[in-house]
Amino acid sequence: MSTETPEIHITAEPQTLPTNCLFRLDRNLFVGTIYVSDAEVAREWVPLAAAILTQVEGIKGVRISHAEVLISLHHTPEDWRETARSTGAVIRTFLGEGGTPVMTDAAEHMQGNDGARAKAQKVVDDQLNPNLASHGGWVEIQASDGADLYMTMGGGCQGCGSAAATMRQGVEAAIRQAAPEIGAIHDATDHAAGVNPYM
Repeated sequence: MSTETPEIHITAEPQTLPTNCLFRLDRNLFVGTIYVSDAEVAREWVPLAAAILTQVEGIKGVRISHAEVLISLHHTPEDWRETARSTGAVIRTFLGEGGTPVMTDAAEHMQGNDGARAKAQKVVDDQLNPNLASHGGWVEIQASDGADLYMTMGGGCQGCGSAAATMRQGVEAAIRQAAPEIGAIHDATDHAAGVNPYM
C-alpha cells in the first residue's frame, strides 16, 4: 500500500482586478464559498486561509470556493509570479500535510465585514445565480474593501445592455436587503470583453 501523497496540481490566473489572483486546483476544497481577512478567525475556522494570510506577504483576504482559492492583496504587485509561487507552495504544503481547508459551519462564525460579506455571498449563491443562470449568466463577489463589495458578472451578463440595471436593481437590491451593513457595491466587470451577451 502506497503512502505517497498524490501530486497537487495548481494553476494561477491574475484577474481583472489587479490585486486579485485565482488559483485553480485539481481537487475540491469546500462545498460553497467563504472569504476571510482576519487571521485569528481563520486559524479556527478556515485553516487554509490562515496559512496563506500568515505565510504570504501582503495578503488582504482569501476566498475559498469549491476547487478554487482567490487571494486579494493590499497593493498591486509589480510581478505576480513571486506571490503566485509563494501562495502555491503554501497551498501544496497545507494539503500535503492533510490539513482541513475549511471547518464545518465556518461562515456562521465570520465577524464584522467578513460576516457581512458572508451574508452577501449567501444571497449570491441562493438567489442571484440560480435566477441569472436562466440567462446564461452569473455574478460573483470578486473582492471587498472594508464594507464595500466589488462584483463581477460573467456569461450572458458580461456585455449585456441590461447589465447595469441588473446590477443596480437586482444584485444590489437583494444584497442590501439581506445585509444592510454592506457599503458601496461596485461593478468591476469588464463588459467590453463580453463575447456572447444575452439580449
